[in-house]
Amino acid sequence: MNVRVATPIALAAILLAAPSYAQCGYQSGTPQCFSFAPPVPEAGNIGEDLSLVSDKLKITGDIRFRSRNAWAPTGTPYATGDQISSRARLNFDFAVNENVRVFTQFNFSEVWPGSDPYSDADPNNTAAEFNGIAQAYLETKDLLGLGEGVRMGRSYYALASGLIYGSCDFLQYPAAGTGVWLSKEFGEHELEIFGFDNNGTFTKNGAGNPAADGQRFVGATARIDLGNEVASALEPYVLFGTGDGDDVAVGNPDFTNDVWYGLASMGKVDRFSWNAEVAQREVDTTDDSFLAYRVNAYADIADLSGSVVDRVRLTRTDAEGRMHINPGDFNSAGLLHQYGGAWRSDLATNQVALTFKPQETLSIDVAYVNLDSQVPTGGENELDIMVSKKLLDGAFAWIGYGFDDDERQVLYAQLTVFF
Repeated sequence: MNVRVATPIALAAILLAAPSYAQCGYQSGTPQCFSFAPPVPEAGNIGEDLSLVSDKLKITGDIRFRSRNAWAPTGTPYATGDQISSRARLNFDFAVNENVRVFTQFNFSEVWPGSDPYSDADPNNTAAEFNGIAQAYLETKDLLGLGEGVRMGRSYYALASGLIYGSCDFLQYPAAGTGVWLSKEFGEHELEIFGFDNNGTFTKNGAGNPAADGQRFVGATARIDLGNEVASALEPYVLFGTGDGDDVAVGNPDFTNDVWYGLASMGKVDRFSWNAEVAQREVDTTDDSFLAYRVNAYADIADLSGSVVDRVRLTRTDAEGRMHINPGDFNSAGLLHQYGGAWRSDLATNQVALTFKPQETLSIDVAYVNLDSQVPTGGENELDIMVSKKLLDGAFAWIGYGFDDDERQVLYAQLTVFF
């Protein structure tokens, strides 16, 4: 199947009606990428404007230090070893006027000498792969007089929950796409069409050669407001490989003409909030078709448990094969990260998690994960314990420990400061 789709700008004429703001992904439930850090608005000491001549430049940032220690019995496949890494980001957000905004982000990442490699924090990589401009985009609304929103340039992006494509903040250098996102509101509903080049973190193989650097994708996503609490919205999406701009090394994934279809939804029943997503990938080179889904439900039950348990969460995922391109999914299948993520292989998971909050600034999460893989590489049962503590406004500490029934173990410790 050879799919050709027009560029997003060529479709601008279909966007009519009320003003909108360029969107970069939609809120389709709990983010999958676990980064040992809170959402930015909760971090504290953020958003203070720097008074300059223009009085319109906001400078923010974050710096983190993380250690990873991992052990496994002899002969058990696992990325064992010790590692210390650090990352600092500076954000420059310039409001040109009420309709035009420019955003740039500088990323400096480092793996401390003597560390063992893990994920994209690899001491064998050159500094040039992790240091430089991570994001640089222009965002406008009603620039063409059609009530449209546009985001253009290099930007973080998540398609639905990010299990297929996302910007994983766990990484030293989260994946970013270079492209155009064009959106439009129709009353309570919204449509977005886009085209971007997949030139993120994991587009290099071990030899430093391009694996999928610059592969071009186009697609569309929407938010359909259902107007009720039980099922509040539907978010359909489609993603096409265009066959253009791709640079594929032998033995690495080729998404040149693959197609993904998906649907996310969310809502609330009594005290339970829920979100779900189903997706299918059509593989061009083999004519294979993979189906995957995720269902997540959680409830705040502090009033029922006498404040002993703050929240309970249930999650079920299942994938028939590889669905991802550059996913934002760390901890979607356990802290040990044995299978990479929930939709990266022929894998099903059943997850139960409890959150304890002994005090306002301290949170303890305990999660049990059952893993059922057609190609097992790790244990079938995993227990994860995560402790987060707000030290001061803007300063947070995390400890995460995971182990499985094959005695694999991993311990994370992280300090993050937002400024």
